[in-house]
Amino acid sequence: MLLLAECLLSGVGSAKAADMAPSVKQSVTIPTAAALKYVVFSTKAAAAPASLRSFAEQAVSELSGQDSFKKWKQATITYDPLGPGTHSWLATVSQNGKPVGYLILTSTDDGGYMLSEYGQDESMPYNTQALYNRLKQLGILTAGGKLPAGVTISAQYSALLPVWKVTQPGKKAAVYIHGITAEELPLGAVGSDPVSGGLTPRSGLHLTTTTLPKQQRTSDPYDNLLWLTSPKLTFTGSGDLMRFVTTEQQSLVFTSPGHNASYGAPFAIIGLHTWSSGDQGGTVLYAASGNGGNRFLPAASLMAHGEFRSINLSQL
Repeated sequence: MLLLAECLLSGVGSAKAADMAPSVKQSVTIPTAAALKYVVFSTKAAAAPASLRSFAEQAVSELSGQDSFKKWKQATITYDPLGPGTHSWLATVSQNGKPVGYLILTSTDDGGYMLSEYGQDESMPYNTQALYNRLKQLGILTAGGKLPAGVTISAQYSALLPVWKVTQPGKKAAVYIHGITAEELPLGAVGSDPVSGGLTPRSGLHLTTTTLPKQQRTSDPYDNLLWLTSPKLTFTGSGDLMRFVTTEQQSLVFTSPGHNASYGAPFAIIGLHTWSSGDQGGTVLYAASGNGGNRFLPAASLMAHGEFRSINLSQL
C-alpha cells in the first residue's frame, strides 16, 4: 500500500491549497477504486477547523442514540474538504475502519457551519467504486486503468447534490458525475445554490422525534409513476410537511421541474427527523430519502428548491 501511495504521489500535483483538485502530471495506473480515492482525497492537507469537528461530533453523538444509527456509537470521524474552496466538508463516520455513515457540513455567511445532509450505508456519497466504473465507461480511465496526464478529479457539493468534477486537458467543459449514483450529469446541472434550513451549532441540540410511516413506502419514485399525474401539493411550512408524512396512505415525491438534475430529483420522502435547535427553541426537519430512507436532507431546502406530489399507497 505504501508503494502504491508513493507511485500515486509521483504522478499527482501537490495540492498546496485545499481548493485545488489533484492534477495528474503524468499518466498513472490506478488499479482499484481505493487507489482512485487516494488520488482524489489524500493529497489535500487542509485540517478541519475545531469548531466544525465539535459540531460534527455533537451531531454524531445525538444520532447514535437512534436504533437505526447504533453503529455510530463510539465511531471515529475523518474529514475531507470538498470543493470549490473549503466551503464544505465531508465527515465520514467509521466503525472498526469501515465507513458506516457520513455528514456534509457547509459554511454559512456568518462564518459558522450548517449540517447540509447526513446518512448511512447505501446512501454514502462520493462512491469511488461507482466513479471508477463510470470513468472506465466514459473512456477517461483507459484500458488497464490508466489515468491520462493533466486530468483532475475533485469532490464537490452544491445544493443537495454531491458531485465529482472531472476536467481533461484539451476539453473546455468539465464532466460532472453524481456522487451517489455515478450518473453523468448534463451541462449546466451543477449550480451554486446554497443549502438552507439546516442545523447550525447550538447548545442543547437534540434529535427529538423520528417519524416513520406505519405502512411500508416505496423509496424509488420510478417504481410507481402515478405521482406524475397527481396535483402539486402546497406546504406553507414544515408543519404541513410533517402532517402529510405521518398520513398512512400517502407517499411523497420531491421533484424540481426543469431542474431535477441539479438536485438529484425525483426522489421519495419516506420519513422525517425532527431536531430541537437548542437555545433558539425552534425545530428543524430533515427528510428521509434515498435507498431505504437512509439519506437525510433539510426539509426547508427541499421546499425552497422544488415541489411535492403524492402517491396513494392503496394504488401500489
